[in-house]
Amino acid sequence: MRPPKSKSHRENTVGPWARQKLDALESYLVAYQDVMTNQPFRTVFVDAFAGSGHYELRGSPEPDDEEVSLIEEDDVQQQREFIDGSPRRALGLVKKFSAYRFIDLDPERVKKLEALGAQFEAANFKVLQGDANSEVQKIAANFGAPDLRGVAFLDPYGAHLHWKTVADLAATKKFDVIINCPIHMAIDRLVKRSGDVPDNWAKQLDDFFGTREWYDVSFHTQEDLFSSEQRTKRNDAAKRQLDLYVQRLRSVFKNVSKPSLVRNSRGLPLYYLIWAGENGRGAPIAEHILSLGSKVSVPKRRVT
Repeated sequence: MRPPKSKSHRENTVGPWARQKLDALESYLVAYQDVMTNQPFRTVFVDAFAGSGHYELRGSPEPDDEEVSLIEEDDVQQQREFIDGSPRRALGLVKKFSAYRFIDLDPERVKKLEALGAQFEAANFKVLQGDANSEVQKIAANFGAPDLRGVAFLDPYGAHLHWKTVADLAATKKFDVIINCPIHMAIDRLVKRSGDVPDNWAKQLDDFFGTREWYDVSFHTQEDLFSSEQRTKRNDAAKRQLDLYVQRLRSVFKNVSKPSLVRNSRGLPLYYLIWAGENGRGAPIAEHILSLGSKVSVPKRRVT
């Protein structure tokens, strides 16, 4: 059995709600670099699921979108509008990172990312083609220099971010991470109401949470009319899954923000943005930015 359909890594469109995520990221990167300006550190930006750097903004969802099972098609006219993705936003900062690492699986996207390096005249710029989890784990394993600090943007296309990747970044004690936690958009959709989760779906969930605890928080046992035990999905399973993930983050990071919910144009929940890191100065900044939700304003300090 195949998992519920999610957006392909080859697609190059996003819904209007993507602005909230990208604006929050950019605002945090500006603040992070302001804090680091007079510090004796080299800073590295890692974009694990980078995409092409430029997206067409959908005026209404298409039938095969990852969010479409959650909403009815918006009654709006389709308009062609483009927004900068995370690579362009990071590269366009006035205060540059010392190094950039962008990762994507698709060779066409990799070509577009490589062109950005020359366009923005970025120093120490590399695009890595391959599995995001494997590549980020390699980066974390080689992040030993005492003067290195980093920000990792972990924005998976579905339930593709592995807990080991997050834990490896945390183990460096040098990374701040901003995570797209796709509870409503991907995770909870793999948890079947009957409790009979196919093995391949269960493996994805095990990898995402780094534990089988997701099963216990998602289901409870009830007796039926014949006194037989029956597993059923909890009504608040999605909330419990989010709580478990935040708890897991707190077990490896010193500071973790309150999750910030991103909704679609109909007001239904899609995913949560979560910041985590060791830096005590970064925690209140991230908490404030994420608390603004869709009201976050991008600082006018970017080279285009």
